[in-house]
Amino acid sequence: MRKKKDDNHLHYISELRQDPASGDWIVIATARNKKFRDLFIKSQKRQIPPPKNCPFENPQATGHKAPELIKFLPAKKDWFLQIFENKHPALQPENVSVEERKFGPYGVINGRGYHELLLLRNHSKPLSEYSIQEIKVVLAALQERYQKISQDKKNKYISIFHNWGVSAGASLYHPHLQIIAVPVIPPAIRHSLTGAFKYYQRHRHCVYCDVLNFELKEKKRVIFRNKNAVLMTPFISKEPFELKIFPRQHSSYFEEEKEEVLLDMAEALKFGLSAFKKKLGDPDFNLFIHTAPVANKKNEHHFHWHIEIIPKISISAGFELSTGIEITTIDPDEGARFLRA
Repeated sequence: MRKKKDDNHLHYISELRQDPASGDWIVIATARNKKFRDLFIKSQKRQIPPPKNCPFENPQATGHKAPELIKFLPAKKDWFLQIFENKHPALQPENVSVEERKFGPYGVINGRGYHELLLLRNHSKPLSEYSIQEIKVVLAALQERYQKISQDKKNKYISIFHNWGVSAGASLYHPHLQIIAVPVIPPAIRHSLTGAFKYYQRHRHCVYCDVLNFELKEKKRVIFRNKNAVLMTPFISKEPFELKIFPRQHSSYFEEEKEEVLLDMAEALKFGLSAFKKKLGDPDFNLFIHTAPVANKKNEHHFHWHIEIIPKISISAGFELSTGIEITTIDPDEGARFLRA
């Protein structure tokens, strides 16, 4: 971030930055922080509710259906994870039409889809504390279930996400991820796909590959890398300490990713989550996988699947909500340096 000096003070000059994929603008305004560390969360011991009151300790006994998928680990006596339908699903796989109909000026579609949970066995162990191999098992289980759900042609997009902490939307402490399949392409996904396609039309190659190549040369915002994965703070960071993890080789579809790449993605994910816990005081966060839709497959070859992690540090207020332009008060270069240390 450039600096401007006057007689009494040294000021950061704010910048507007445009995402080459989406076309979205953000503002980097570090002068809004009195100190760089103003946004750091003081380390507090997260309150862990007792397992005896948790409905996920024995999910089938508390009304959840039998698992669609269950995984054990070698030399472990109990199950490691299971995937089953959410007891209170937002969408259900009922045999109903998903054709859009009109209600006055509005479009309406039946709420058909899938809403499932990936439940980890250990009540008090967050994802950051699992080994690289264990996180890879989680990603592989999600991939396996994704492939199964995608066979239902009424699904257009499958969202995979992890809410950690109350401020991130987690209603229960017990670590779990969610899978929601919807019969439409979500607007945020459509926006990203359209932007990536326009870039591809102009340059004849992937915008995300160009971003990766640039960031690997710059090195400032790369926090971790291995043979197949790159973890970085984006130059276009909508939130302080936002992280993205990309497979280094171009790949559009999470469900088709190779096993060795999933392992390296798991290592990068482990590094990022551990950095959050050690350096930011264990903040709440949202984690999600951005991948090309299952609808019209192979038409989105210009997209590059990735994982995003957003800590709940700042709050979008009037300007952000009214304009769609986020103001970030942490320079991504500084954020990367801090998390890398």
